[in-house]
Amino acid sequence: MLSKRDSIQRDQLEMITLDQLVPPNHLFRKMEAAINLKKMAHWTWRGPKMA
Repeated sequence: MLSKRDSIQRDQLEMITLDQLVPPNHLFRKMEAAINLKKMAHWTWRGPKMA
């Protein structure tokens, strides 16, 4: 049976970011430091087509 304390914890919301999920020594962090990902995104994304 749920107690009052359990029902309160069930209703809580926790917000996390992707930065919190990726460890500081992860390969992705090393790649991100070496490569300008924003420039690559600009090269690949062309935006919506105009009619």
